[in-house]
Amino acid sequence: MTLKDLLAGLRTLFRKDRAEQELDAEVRDYLEAAAADKMRSGMDRRQALRAARLDMGAVDAVKESVRDVGWEHVVESAWQDLRYAARSLRRNPGFTLTAALTLALGIGANTAIFSVVSFLVLRPLPVAHHERLTFLAFPTSTQNSHVQFSLAEYRQVQEASTRVFAETLAMRMGGAPGGEGGSDGLTVDGQTESVQTLFVTGNFFTMLALRPYAGRLLLPGEGATLGADPEVVLSYRYWKARFNGDLSLIGKRVLINGTPVTIVGVAPKDFFGLTPLLEMQAYLPMGMVGIDGPEAQNLFTDPKAASAIVVGQLRPGVSSRDAQAALSALGTQFNKDNPRAQGRPGLLVKPLHPPGLVSGVNPLPALTALFLTLAGLVLLLASLNVANLLLVRATVRRHEMAVRSALGASRGRLLRLVLSESVLLAAMGASAGLVLGTIVAAMLRSIRLENEITLLFDFRVDWRVFCYTAFIALLAGVLMGVAAAMRVAGKKAILAINESTRTVSGARQRLRTGLVMVQVGGSLAVLIAAGLFARSMVGAEHADLGFNPHNVLNLTLDPHQIGYTEKQGQTFYRALLERVRVLPGVESASLGMAVPLGESLMEAEIRAPGFVAEKDERPAVFNLVSPEYFGTNQIRMLRGRDFTSADSEQTHPVAVINEAMARHYWPKQEALGHQFTVSWKPEVTAEVVGIVTDARLIDIEEPVQPTFYLSVAQHYTPVLSLQLRTSGDPLAPAADVRAIVRSLAPTMPIYGVRTMERAVHGLNGLFLYEIGAELAGALGVLGLFLAVVGVYGVISYSVTQRTQEIGIRMALGARPSEILALMSRHSLLILAVSVPLGLGIALAMGKLLADFLVGVTPTDPATYALVTTILVIVALLAAYPPTRRAMRVNPMAALRHE
Repeated sequence: MTLKDLLAGLRTLFRKDRAEQELDAEVRDYLEAAAADKMRSGMDRRQALRAARLDMGAVDAVKESVRDVGWEHVVESAWQDLRYAARSLRRNPGFTLTAALTLALGIGANTAIFSVVSFLVLRPLPVAHHERLTFLAFPTSTQNSHVQFSLAEYRQVQEASTRVFAETLAMRMGGAPGGEGGSDGLTVDGQTESVQTLFVTGNFFTMLALRPYAGRLLLPGEGATLGADPEVVLSYRYWKARFNGDLSLIGKRVLINGTPVTIVGVAPKDFFGLTPLLEMQAYLPMGMVGIDGPEAQNLFTDPKAASAIVVGQLRPGVSSRDAQAALSALGTQFNKDNPRAQGRPGLLVKPLHPPGLVSGVNPLPALTALFLTLAGLVLLLASLNVANLLLVRATVRRHEMAVRSALGASRGRLLRLVLSESVLLAAMGASAGLVLGTIVAAMLRSIRLENEITLLFDFRVDWRVFCYTAFIALLAGVLMGVAAAMRVAGKKAILAINESTRTVSGARQRLRTGLVMVQVGGSLAVLIAAGLFARSMVGAEHADLGFNPHNVLNLTLDPHQIGYTEKQGQTFYRALLERVRVLPGVESASLGMAVPLGESLMEAEIRAPGFVAEKDERPAVFNLVSPEYFGTNQIRMLRGRDFTSADSEQTHPVAVINEAMARHYWPKQEALGHQFTVSWKPEVTAEVVGIVTDARLIDIEEPVQPTFYLSVAQHYTPVLSLQLRTSGDPLAPAADVRAIVRSLAPTMPIYGVRTMERAVHGLNGLFLYEIGAELAGALGVLGLFLAVVGVYGVISYSVTQRTQEIGIRMALGARPSEILALMSRHSLLILAVSVPLGLGIALAMGKLLADFLVGVTPTDPATYALVTTILVIVALLAAYPPTRRAMRVNPMAALRHE
């Protein structure tokens, strides 16, 4: 005999011995229970045990049949339990459908929310060693940081960090000045379209270990000098969408901003850049950055021109903390060498978490925690609802389970039977919930923002979402089944043979009532969160924007995308304004580098005589505009004058500022006539000639920053938005404007065509508030529905169980009003406990809510009072039908009730 055979024999012997021990315990339990039952008929204990042993023949047969038990028997037994559970559920379609749909709603909500969380927080970037990717930043305050570097600083980091970084790369988003993100014009066969570009160092693709889908990718060393290697790699998604996957495009000569480049390849299918929330559509060598104009070209020629993001890949075994310590000295040196970095001690090393957001503050963890908490509460409510249904079902089945116990079924077997039903219900709910969650995720994925930057919402259901759904379904199934299983598998279950099925213990009723209390309390917390989001959205919608978005049409143009020089661009814009101002229905027309609540405005440090900046002070923001900009947006001029056609490159630079800037830089004095310089153009001194009201140009929630406006005629930029204020429908002149643009520049692309009202609902406007209110509102309504079902169920069940008691009371002279008071006390008890519980949960969630509300606090009394009142009224209405039924009980019928 081999050692393997010996071990196998021991395992078999152990299993047999253990099975026999379990069976002996079952036999003892059976004899005790059977003897107790027989003692009721007058037998003493000895006689009762002797009589019970007469039935041991059947038990001995069962014992012999399981002597050879093994894992095969366990699997077969589990399979039998599941088949029996399926048959049992099939025989009760009403219960099964109600429970499965309730769970489907809770699990579906969680699946949809987790799909979003998976994309935003959990799904790793599709590159090699994604967990070792970091980006560098200069701290500007305790919470914010500045992430843009010059190429000179990048090379300094590259040389000084070889001990901690295996490799580093630099990248710069194309289009808008300063690398804030935008688009360039890709011309193929005479057709120009805007494409979101990313300029990268030559090692970009090799450092990330990416392989091309077609052709080749950029190579190390390419783009090291200005103007070198005019090549472009297209993203797979853009290549398929615009060119229908045409492989003949590889090697073709095309134009980007009028500059000839060669398409050398297509990026991998699932790669959208290191910031996949912002979908990159074309990759060019850093040396081609000059196609974005002189300011972008300064990245190579000016050591202080900072517009590149630096990403480092940590060496194996090196943590972010190790890298932070190693680069601290380098950061200090940066502060000494670069005036731009004064007042920003140190250099930060931050992990490049999914979805690759490179910013000073990442709000995603708090946002995901908030909605996962709300979705988890809804799932808890659904599970408690089904647990209550299972408790009722368990009470009805106590007699059946007692018979099974008397026939030799162990307590564990009874437990498995009930748990099998609950787990099977959870599986059915999970399947339906997965479908429902997938549909909701697809709806969220189809959202199109009123935004010029292409955003990618890839909320697909992947293996992470599937595993999460399976886990919460299993957890819900086990938790739902435990209470019911303990009810039918208790030690005294056999005594139920002689009990009436109408008998319900107070403990059992208290458990069901307690579950409903938790349901109603959780529903109240979710409803309060929904109410706060709703009030926040209403507050945001009615906030004083400082401008009038009605009857305004926006169109964005970029002559640089078709290779126009600055002089050609200025000529084009002058001719465009002259012709659109005379269109029917157009009251005024103007140009602006950014429209209110559109793309983020650029920041600039201000130097004004006599003003001393405070530490960690936020810079001012600025816009480049034409005359009539303030009139078109109806931003009120308080003092001074607007820009005029006389303000040109040949005249002294002038500026219009907002009230916030006047108060901040020239407190207690008149700001008109004062002069200031800006960090990006220190040789130019601008004179304040006008002061306008504060307008929310960047964000509805944030306080208005000091803002100044410069004349676009004195500071040319190619990317401008044309705004038309109309007397009627703002979209009416859109076709005429397109015709004018085609007549002036036939290949000029026009994008961002939308009304100002729609722009207000974009990413910088009401979008997040609307999405938050809709999601929280949907979860709140779902929670309220589950609470109503729970209250109705427990009151209805209570009426059913107390029918005989009610009949006796009425037979003894109780009036319907007294029966109403009797049953109402149960409803009021539920509310008396659940309301404080829900308020406590809502207050505990206050920290999560605080960062996403505007114009309302997380403890807003009006919201709490209103939502609580609504919940109480709805709960009482839910309790009324069964209470009314109790008032109409026929005493004689009730006395015969079984």
